[in-house]
Amino acid sequence: MAGEPVEAPLLSRGDILASNDLLLNGHKETARTSGSTGVPVRIAWSPQRMKLEFEANQASLRWVGAVPNATAFIHLHKTAPNARTAQYDIRTPLDEQIHILEQRYKEAGAQGLTTYPTSAEALAKAVLEAGRDISFITCVGLYAELLEPAQEEVIRQAFPKARIWSVYSSMEFGIIAPRCPKEPDFHHLLARKLGVEILNDRDEPAEEGEIGRLVITDYFNTRSPLIRYDIGDMAAPATCPCGIVKMPAISKLIGKIRGALMHRDGRRIPFTHLSVALRDIPGMSQYQVIQHEMERFELRAVREEGVMPQQEFLARVEAAFAVEFGYTPQITITPETEIERGPNGKFYASISKL
Repeated sequence: MAGEPVEAPLLSRGDILASNDLLLNGHKETARTSGSTGVPVRIAWSPQRMKLEFEANQASLRWVGAVPNATAFIHLHKTAPNARTAQYDIRTPLDEQIHILEQRYKEAGAQGLTTYPTSAEALAKAVLEAGRDISFITCVGLYAELLEPAQEEVIRQAFPKARIWSVYSSMEFGIIAPRCPKEPDFHHLLARKLGVEILNDRDEPAEEGEIGRLVITDYFNTRSPLIRYDIGDMAAPATCPCGIVKMPAISKLIGKIRGALMHRDGRRIPFTHLSVALRDIPGMSQYQVIQHEMERFELRAVREEGVMPQQEFLARVEAAFAVEFGYTPQITITPETEIERGPNGKFYASISKL
């Protein structure tokens, strides 16, 4: 019947890739996703949408209390630093990153650090191993990835006087939800620019505290309209007790489905607890878990020599999986000398190909 509302269908990443040129509608591409697990999604923003994002970014930085003079280690198209904004390529060796932080503090009083959570964790470990005093850093800003509790623990050890802020964001939508400055278990949605649904396995709205799929609509992108886009991240609807930020909240962010492993009963398992169990195995320096099939995993491991025999190491790995999954899948150990970064300059500790 004419005039009745029609519910828009869910839009998947596959839908976008199948019609990406149509989505751009003749407009010049202004951004693309990392393509870490396949072909990247290409997006076009208008100057007005970019201005809106800048304003949202500035407001978010005021919320979280970011310092204006920060040194950023991010993915740059060129390895040379951007002197105007103090941006350095994420591929800069860790010892050189430490030196840059020290020099910028000495020369410009720079007390902030901005980077990705995985990169901040690696830098923090390098600071601790070198025994350097970086306590002049008073603010650490993290974005583009979800901040895991184990990562935050290491970062706090290396930067003991720093206030840590983080935002949940994506290339398609920009900033989606800054972390609450008072209640760190919660993120506040930027509901004035984005519509966010959280759907359960039945495609129904999730209940308070129930983890579901994040489905997002950009109210202001008229060039590449994204309506009810299932972005591949998961979270739970929540009520933040801060009483300060008057925006709806989410909790239990577990990141891309890419990084959430699949249980044989169909549930997605956040990598958080398994990551900590693997990290704590003696001699483990770096690792990446790849789920190739439902019960077939590969552990790419960088290990210190002579710390633990191979059979004992495998037994520890299998025990960690058994605790997390309730059964022991097939696990192949691949020795590595280094876990490389993705094409966007980030590390991926877990990848599910399901």
